[in-house]
Amino acid sequence: MEWLIASIERDLGIDRKQLAVGEGCQVAAYVPVKWLTSLKERKTIPSSCPRPEGVSEAEVATFLQRSVHKLPAGWTRVSIQALRKSRLCYHMSRRRASPPGRSDDLGRGGGAPDLDSFCGFMQHVADQNYRNLWRKAHGKYVRPHVGSAEKPGTSGLEAVKRSLSRALGCGFVQVGGDNLLPKEAGPALANGETHPNLLRAEALLESAHMLYVVQPFSRYTLRDAVTYSPAKLASSHAKVLFVLFQVLQAMRACHREGLACGSLSLGHLAVDERLCAQLRVNLSDYERAEDSEPARGETAERGRDRTDCAGHQAELPGLVTDWVHGRISNFSYLMGLNRLAGRRAGDPNYHPVLPWVVDFTLPYGKFRDLRKSKFRLNKGDKQLDFTYEMTKEAFVAGGQAGEQLHVPHHISDVLSDITYYVYKARRTPRAVLCSHVRSQWEPNEYPASMERMQSWTPDECIPEFYTDPTIFQSIHADMPDLDIPAWCSSYQEFIEVHRRLLESKEVSLNLHHWVDLTFGSKLTGKDAVKAKNVCLQLVDGHTHLTSYGVVQLFDQPHPQRLVGSSCAPLEAPFIARSPRDTATVEQRFQSPINGMVVETAGSEREWPADRVSGDRSKEEEEEEEDLEEGTEALDSLSASDKLLEQSPPAPVCNLLAVDPRAPLVRASRNRGAADLHQLDDSKIFLPEGFNPLQALEDLEKLNNFLTRGLYSELVESVQGDGTRHLSFSQLQQRDMQAFGVLVAEIFFAHRLRALGQDAPLLDRFLAVRKLCLHHLKEIAAPLQHAVATLLQLHQTPEQLLKTRVDPNQVSLFEYEPVFEGLPPPSAAQLLSPCCPIIPFPSYFTTLHRFVCSYRSHLAEDEDQGRDFVFCLWQQLDKLLEEIQPEGLEILLPFILGLMSNELTAVYAAWYLFEPIARALGPRNTYRYLLKPLIGVYEKPGYLCGRFYLYTDCFIVQLIVRLGLQPFLSYLLPHILQVLTGVDGAEEESRVLVGAVEDEEGPSISPASSSYVGSEIKSGGEHGSTSLIDFSGISFSDQAELTENEDFQSGIYLSEREQESVSVGKLSDKSSNSEASIEDRDSDSRERLSLRSLDSNQDLKLAEGSPQPGDEEEATEEEEEEEDEEEEAPESSAFCTPTASDPREAETFNERGSLEEDEEEEINEDSEGRERKILLDTACKTVKWLAAKLGPTVSSRYVVRNLLRLLTTCYFGSEKHQFVSMGECDLTHVGNIYERRPVVGDVMARPVLECLMYVAQLYGEPVLTYQCLTYIAYLVAPNNSWRLNSRREAGLLSGVVLMQKIIVYMSDTTLMDVLPKINQEVLLPVLEVLTSPNTSFPSGAQARSVLCVKTLSLIALVCLRIGQEMVTQHMSETLRSFFEGFSVLPGLKEQMGVTADSMAGCPVPFDGNEPGWDLAALEELEKVFSPEMAYSAYVPFNCLIGDKIIKKVLGNHEHVWRLTTLYQEMVSVQGPDLPQLLSPEADGENGFAFSPLDRLAGDDGVTGTFGSVMVGNRIEIPPGATSEGPRSAQVKQCPSALTFGGSQEGGALKQDLPRSSRMLCGNWLAYWQYEIGLSQQDSHFYFHQIKLQTFTGHSGTVKCLSALSGEDFFLSASRDKTVRLWPLYNYGDGTREMEARLTYAEHRKSVFYVHQAETLQQVVSCDGTIHVWDQFTGEPIRIFDAFDSRNPITAVTSMPAPHSSIITGTADAILRFIDPRKPGLQHEFKLNTSATAGLIRCMAVSPSGRSVAVGFSSGYIYLLDTRTGLIIRVWQAHESDILQLKTAESNIIISSSTDHSLTIWKESDQKPFHHYRSPSDPVHTFDLHGHEIVAGTVANRIGIYSLLDTSVPVAMNKLSSENFRGTLTSLGVLSTKRLLLLGSDNGVIRLLA
Repeated sequence: MEWLIASIERDLGIDRKQLAVGEGCQVAAYVPVKWLTSLKERKTIPSSCPRPEGVSEAEVATFLQRSVHKLPAGWTRVSIQALRKSRLCYHMSRRRASPPGRSDDLGRGGGAPDLDSFCGFMQHVADQNYRNLWRKAHGKYVRPHVGSAEKPGTSGLEAVKRSLSRALGCGFVQVGGDNLLPKEAGPALANGETHPNLLRAEALLESAHMLYVVQPFSRYTLRDAVTYSPAKLASSHAKVLFVLFQVLQAMRACHREGLACGSLSLGHLAVDERLCAQLRVNLSDYERAEDSEPARGETAERGRDRTDCAGHQAELPGLVTDWVHGRISNFSYLMGLNRLAGRRAGDPNYHPVLPWVVDFTLPYGKFRDLRKSKFRLNKGDKQLDFTYEMTKEAFVAGGQAGEQLHVPHHISDVLSDITYYVYKARRTPRAVLCSHVRSQWEPNEYPASMERMQSWTPDECIPEFYTDPTIFQSIHADMPDLDIPAWCSSYQEFIEVHRRLLESKEVSLNLHHWVDLTFGSKLTGKDAVKAKNVCLQLVDGHTHLTSYGVVQLFDQPHPQRLVGSSCAPLEAPFIARSPRDTATVEQRFQSPINGMVVETAGSEREWPADRVSGDRSKEEEEEEEDLEEGTEALDSLSASDKLLEQSPPAPVCNLLAVDPRAPLVRASRNRGAADLHQLDDSKIFLPEGFNPLQALEDLEKLNNFLTRGLYSELVESVQGDGTRHLSFSQLQQRDMQAFGVLVAEIFFAHRLRALGQDAPLLDRFLAVRKLCLHHLKEIAAPLQHAVATLLQLHQTPEQLLKTRVDPNQVSLFEYEPVFEGLPPPSAAQLLSPCCPIIPFPSYFTTLHRFVCSYRSHLAEDEDQGRDFVFCLWQQLDKLLEEIQPEGLEILLPFILGLMSNELTAVYAAWYLFEPIARALGPRNTYRYLLKPLIGVYEKPGYLCGRFYLYTDCFIVQLIVRLGLQPFLSYLLPHILQVLTGVDGAEEESRVLVGAVEDEEGPSISPASSSYVGSEIKSGGEHGSTSLIDFSGISFSDQAELTENEDFQSGIYLSEREQESVSVGKLSDKSSNSEASIEDRDSDSRERLSLRSLDSNQDLKLAEGSPQPGDEEEATEEEEEEEDEEEEAPESSAFCTPTASDPREAETFNERGSLEEDEEEEINEDSEGRERKILLDTACKTVKWLAAKLGPTVSSRYVVRNLLRLLTTCYFGSEKHQFVSMGECDLTHVGNIYERRPVVGDVMARPVLECLMYVAQLYGEPVLTYQCLTYIAYLVAPNNSWRLNSRREAGLLSGVVLMQKIIVYMSDTTLMDVLPKINQEVLLPVLEVLTSPNTSFPSGAQARSVLCVKTLSLIALVCLRIGQEMVTQHMSETLRSFFEGFSVLPGLKEQMGVTADSMAGCPVPFDGNEPGWDLAALEELEKVFSPEMAYSAYVPFNCLIGDKIIKKVLGNHEHVWRLTTLYQEMVSVQGPDLPQLLSPEADGENGFAFSPLDRLAGDDGVTGTFGSVMVGNRIEIPPGATSEGPRSAQVKQCPSALTFGGSQEGGALKQDLPRSSRMLCGNWLAYWQYEIGLSQQDSHFYFHQIKLQTFTGHSGTVKCLSALSGEDFFLSASRDKTVRLWPLYNYGDGTREMEARLTYAEHRKSVFYVHQAETLQQVVSCDGTIHVWDQFTGEPIRIFDAFDSRNPITAVTSMPAPHSSIITGTADAILRFIDPRKPGLQHEFKLNTSATAGLIRCMAVSPSGRSVAVGFSSGYIYLLDTRTGLIIRVWQAHESDILQLKTAESNIIISSSTDHSLTIWKESDQKPFHHYRSPSDPVHTFDLHGHEIVAGTVANRIGIYSLLDTSVPVAMNKLSSENFRGTLTSLGVLSTKRLLLLGSDNGVIRLLA
């Protein structure tokens, strides 16, 4: 490839150092992005390409490696192919003799037929067959007599240029220093587009002698996928088929433009993580030798080119044979293995490896044990065993999670990139070492000597230590050279010695063990486990693409090298004729000989005589000396001895196989011939351990290894020269033959590594043909016929090669004109749906169109918003109608990519979530779509259109498609987060920083905040099981908090429980969402109203709307709905704060010019409208959701999350700033009822509104049992006096919420809880507020806000209970508050400061006093000021009277002094200020502080606070108003106070409106128990609390099935009906509910009912399968029994993405039905014995891969649903099986009439656990997480553990009061923890 690099450097100006030879005769170039942009824009190319500055040559070489993906900014890599014009000087003929009136090869004459239609395909076949037969006859009968009919055609150069320009969509640009060529672009496509499956061209360049094609650098190829990530394609055949489908699309596009694809290989197909394939055309096959070159020179040149392209690859069988017989060195052999394994020199991740052979501890080293890996030698067996066992245990514990990090393994890699850089540290720049090894430069940390290097590293060696003396020399001034052993005087000598050690006999004899460990059979299987060599990369099953990894070349044990004479010695063995001769011989071999070659030292040169052997005994050394002496004696024979060898041999066999290290014995040649008698007594001395069959065994081992492992009988490849006169039909046939080879190589990749990456096409063809003869079944079944057709497997290779008329033609062979009725294969023909060669699925065309649209939009770099997603959504519906589950695996990565892209995430979730989730089912939706959904809700950059995701219709989709429990646990907190007006991720991360804030202080930088948040969120991530990488999206904090734990996050998240698998009816797009965006453009309204089919009716039904006939229930629900509708406009007004954000106000004040003001005002208005719509939508959705979920679930998830969110509204000092309310605002505090909210109050309005709505819906217990308890938890004192930001926010939110709920408490309730409010709320708050030991993180501002709000709360309580009750109940509270004014003066008095100088005196503390916080003292001085004393004392004095207040307040004189002081201070300031509030003030401003003034006033209200005293309460008349500048202080009209409104001191009391769903009776008892449980407790507790009764059936209830949202359930009965029931709380537990819908189309008793996940339709069976709509009751399809003599006895539905229904009949046949189509899908006949009995029940695994069938005989059959093969059969019970259920982790649960309940695992022969009921059998059960809830005919309910067998069984006998009749069916509501029980009298009861 030197000619190509030189040409690129000359013509393109790219420096040679920026070029590297790539795969497939291409060159990789490292170029600037600007330089590449100039090429794309078709500008004149610069004279020279810029060189990288500040980057060393070694770094540039690293950047050119394929495994390196991070490049410096502004630089990129490209791939360059080149064609020499001198080798394109031939003519191409595209037309041959054809019948009259027929079209040409491309089918263009008269118009090409449409191959997608049957008629068009048959026309194409007829035309092609006719033309091909004509050509064959013409060539046979006409051409020999009249000559060739081919025309010269165009030149090869022009044909190639034209085809490239058309196919790649761009013209040629002239480059080079000469101006001999005209500078005009070649022809191009009209639209300039390239086919999506063709690798586009960055530029086409032409110089005087070359053509260049510049293309993007391929990160991964198909060879990388099948070699390093085989699991990527192993999961299904559909992925391989889709890749081939794309390849054929690209080939068809090329052939249409007259461009041949060349000898395609796996390396010519670029793929990405989504399996989008792009074909890179192989242009090297276009070149032909120049006409002027002689044949020999031509062959030599082409041979050199081929050798260059192949990278000097050697054939592996020949390589092994040569090494075994000693014809090549160890070094050459190992380097050949490295090349064949794909290792690339200079690649830090995939550099070639060689073994460490010695440890350098002794002179010339101590040999290592090559039978163990270097990793094992370093770490030790104990460490490896520990690693293997621990990962094995973790893998087993992971279950089905498939966590790849826990796959059992011993080693991770052979040579890591860090080790590579450490090895080459002396020659690698410092910057590279700091970025890869360690960030801090520490040169002394690197190994300083070869001995230290060898002992330190667990990895193998690199070739440089055997070849390159410069690797020891350091380029760093502070890093010394690498020391070599003392027994070497120079680096060159060390390299020579090290190399000789590698070639030594000791190494040669054991090197095959190291090959087995590194490239061979000990990498996988039992041998790997035994050798402790299980490599992670080979067993983890990773599906992500990579360009490096461990490659196994051999699957058979490697043969040993035959060192020395393996057949026979040169001399015959000595025959001893007498004992004296024997003694002479023995003495001779015992005599020492000097000058021996020490073979065991590992070298072939003479070593010093004083070499010390490390750990060998003296006897062993003597034996080795004897061995060496004997060998040396044989080698030192004189020439005279050799003359005697020509004499006739002795009459014994002289062909002896000896040990190469054994001494050879030879007779003396000075003796005469012995007589016969002497020969009889003679002895033949054979070598020790002599084995006469050794040679034969070695030969057999070698042959077996070559035959089984390497298929060495393959015909030696001889590639002939191509013809100089090409026809396009030959090129087209060659392309199809290469395609057939490529298909086979995908499946034979592990068997074809011996060929090398760039083997000639003929070699690849012959190797594949050989493999197909023995291993054809390894090819996927859909492709076996295609391979047989493309490669003509029905003929032998010899027969095919004979069809080559011209030995120089490019095609391997000639296809028959007509084969199996079809013409020779072509890309267009194979893509036709009518072609039987490759059965592509019918949906591939639609899927490919979807993928092309996706890629085209990404390539345009335009705004990828709603239009892009909408376009894909239009294609998606049609695609999902016909797609199969295997196709979903291909489609899903594209959907996930859209949901992870910031520009498309919201719209992808809105448009695409529902259809793709419907196809996936809840289980796979949870697995693949939950994480990107969380990312959409988390990230703050999705404001535009974000309100779509908060509409009720989308929430319904989430609940139905994802499951109720995952929705509540993972998505609901993010939906509620938006109520605060702050993005969830940002606010949550700031709250989480509170733990760090204790040490760092109140100020937290944004950087640290985001860092801590990301760290906490990443801790909740699980192993990635998706099909693509989601490193940018993380689960929010999944840890749960109990009520007793500290506040850790702004959002409450509960533990994930069992997923709900049923699916409810969806409303496609709700009209509510449309109404919320009426101000948007008309196009938006049209998009939103798509597929809106009477969605309001569906939503009303889902919420429990009345149906005709439900008169009583309808009346109550209508009243409730009217109440809700009346409140909706009022409450929605507070969804968005009326006051602007103070930060926006500050920004507005800082603006400059008027024009900028207008522009920014428009932007703020637009953003404000978006946020207003968002909050409004979220508020409505939360209210709807609270009503839908019911009281317990709403309280556990909605209310608790809202309470947590309320705390986040006050987190941070910026939330404590007052918000401007207008011009009438005063700068000073005023009195306690002045309405001056802080920023936190504005944010808390929607949260409080939703909380009060839940209280309105379910009654006062929500306030008293839940909210009040949570407030007490927030303000409860802790052990530390220190106050962090979290507790500061908790105090503020608790006081605000307490003030809110008091307004809605009744008088009785308030008096009941008043002691608790005082003791658990007010007093703890006042203790913190007045403490001199506790400072607030936000300073005096936070303490002031808390003081004002606490004072308002106390005043509100006092006004509610009246003057008498204040004296009785509130004295201690008032005293505690006012004592805060005396704290600081008391401390000053202790310090000697007089009372007269207290006011305004600075705090004279030095901080040495124990328990005093200087910051707290300063805050107390600012907060408890004369102004605060005036604002607090005067109102309370007027309320309870001067006499009582003097009695209550112990520091009354001090407070009065402060009050008068403030009044004097303000009066001195000037007359312009508003009139002060004083005891003499009149009531014009709405205040009168004397009780007597009330009687004299004209407004008729009480004097102190404008209230009317009624008994011990204070009422505000509806007509009372307040005027003046302080009108914002008190809202005196109750109607002005709305839910969630911002009344700081509004109406004193409001009654909660009555609701039909208000908690009372048993519902209240059940609710109180549920909210008392810890959120981490997921157990099912059964207390026999009767909640509702469902009456309507007249016969036995045989089956119960709840829908996904757990708000409806289905029941099947013997009365031939199926009924749909609502599950909303009404009444006190004694109310009887009626069915919402009845399906009465059955003719027999109905024994099965269930809702199909995928279709959202109900499946019921009475012997006939009925599929019907659950909301209309109309039948959709009815399937009668297929055999009237064998009725259906069992039915089950398959989980999504499958839509089949499985029926079991009396003749033991399983039939699969697709409800969307008539007839059967397929049926499986169970080969059962006559004693097996009838099929009683069936259960499908959650994955849909297997089905368990239970028989009346007690047998269970386990079948594969895909193939029908029986996986297992066993006798599970002794009698009839009653019910079967399946669970995750391949668990099967069965119950039988033998009184047993058994848990099985599919792979275990014995039961996992066996429960036995002593009295009666378990005839019905259901699953709740990891528990089994079972029922018996004796009306006993038992709760069994599914996994933990140590948990005792909880049994309960149903009381006659709660349940009457006999229990016949059971259903569990997992999320609500309720139980549905059906009886024989037709009554269904709901119990808790």
